[in-house]
Amino acid sequence: MRISVSILVLSAVALVATAHEAVTIGPNGGRVVYLDSTAVPNVEFIVNAEGKAEIYLLDKDRKPLALDAITVEVTAGPRGGAKKLVGEAQGTKYVTATLPDGAPYYIVAQIKPDDSARALTARLNYDPKPAESGKPAYLDDSVNAHSGDNIAVPDTAAGIWAELNHHQMELVENVAGKRYEAIDEVTRAYPVLAKGLAAKSGDLPAASGLIDALVKHLAAVGDASAARTLDAAKAGMSGIESTLKQLKALYPQEVANAKLAE
Repeated sequence: MRISVSILVLSAVALVATAHEAVTIGPNGGRVVYLDSTAVPNVEFIVNAEGKAEIYLLDKDRKPLALDAITVEVTAGPRGGAKKLVGEAQGTKYVTATLPDGAPYYIVAQIKPDDSARALTARLNYDPKPAESGKPAYLDDSVNAHSGDNIAVPDTAAGIWAELNHHQMELVENVAGKRYEAIDEVTRAYPVLAKGLAAKSGDLPAASGLIDALVKHLAAVGDASAARTLDAAKAGMSGIESTLKQLKALYPQEVANAKLAE
């Protein structure tokens, strides 16, 4: 695979960061940016101890893609003081020269899987200042302690249903908007909540099978999202909707339709 990459580093005030409920850290300890591309679905950024940017292109399983014949152009620096940086491929990563002072600023990577492909753009808000966790702000994943696989399951069935209803709404919106990082978080949190509901459904034998079906449909949507093939998620989304409807019918209406407090 021939990959062409152009990387720009701009002032953070020039772009608006997208808020996420989770921060994805990649296999190399860097921040993962999700792209709407089957060829290059993920880009991982990390700045090493020498102040050089290391960039990895990752497949749907976050395994490194080969950087054969890679061409890189790098411009780095705050607005008004940007300059071109040299760099080179080192195995499965591309390493730039030392980044300039003046952070925080955005690192913007424009990636072409081949000469005929449209350019892909990955943006990272590079802020090296320590967060409360002690990690650099751009790598601060402390928010993950309460999201995704680590979401807290409410103590009551109504509380769980409120979360399920909220996550269902988020899932529909995120799939429609192709917000892959958000889909990833929701499809990991949603099954935890559904399985928590099973513990509150001891007197509802039919609930167990429906919850298992719901979890399988969620996994199918998560897999399709990871592969950036959301058309393949349609069956899973339909299955989630129909299964959720059947599951709700087993509960009192005020429980099944509970909502989170605004």
